[in-house]
Amino acid sequence: MGLYWMILAMMMMAGQDNDLKLEDLKWKNRVVLFFPEGGEQELDFTDSLLLEMKDRKLALFVFEGSPFTNHEKTFSLNEIDQLQKRYQMGSTKSCWVLIGLDGGVKLRREGNLDMDLVFKTIDSMPMRVSEKKEISSITIQLIYY
Repeated sequence: MGLYWMILAMMMMAGQDNDLKLEDLKWKNRVVLFFPEGGEQELDFTDSLLLEMKDRKLALFVFEGSPFTNHEKTFSLNEIDQLQKRYQMGSTKSCWVLIGLDGGVKLRREGNLDMDLVFKTIDSMPMRVSEKKEISSITIQLIYY
């Protein structure tokens, strides 16, 4: 009986480690939460798109049927429910939200997910401009060595 409880406790702890909170991503990732309505949009994630997302520290979460993400962890059902209440805001159409590194909403739109607009918005953010300058500086230093 003791072994059963130990295994059960380990399984519960492992499940908790995988349950992501939006707060866990603050200062680590920019986040897009996409709430599609009725399969309106088919998402095609090419390798180049995934690389662009990684370069921008962008974690994408799509909440339709079984949730999709490019992040190693996912939200619990309870957290998804809370995210929908907070960010979907009663929209009956597809909608998406871009959340910055600071945890603030940077953009909210109804309709299909527009990755070009997401990238353009991120690239205009002061922290992203600094990141690109830092990357350019490192590249230039490597060229001179």
